[in-house]
Amino acid sequence: MSSTEFRTRAETRLAAAAAAATCADPRPPLRDRLRELKEGHPGAFERALAHYEQTVLPALAGTGEPLPAWVDYARFLGELTSPGRLVAIDGTGLASPYQAPAPGQLVLFLPDDPAVGVLVALAPAAPAPAQQATIDLLVGRKLSL
Repeated sequence: MSSTEFRTRAETRLAAAAAAATCADPRPPLRDRLRELKEGHPGAFERALAHYEQTVLPALAGTGEPLPAWVDYARFLGELTSPGRLVAIDGTGLASPYQAPAPGQLVLFLPDDPAVGVLVALAPAAPAPAQQATIDLLVGRKLSL
């Protein structure tokens, strides 16, 4: 399998898994974080790319479940700027430690450093109002309605 076919298989499997789990496309938040790393932390950006090529891409293109591999990559990216943890937010807004699979749950990387932005690892395609409020507050830092 060529490199292009390998990448296409990985992208296709990730998109199909997200669609099957009724999740939003999980790539844009991580792309945003990669841009931030590229601009502010070039060494961390290089580590993120190497990790994607060596670990994430093979996991996505392989036979395992793509979404847990993607969430783990979000954790890896988050930890490049701050230690933290993954949490799952259910439809009522209740948070718990992330455990795969997390159907219908919003999965966030919460950094220990409050100056570092919260990263969406996985989100429902149609977040529940409590999940959307969590995104607005923690990711968008929106403090009013």
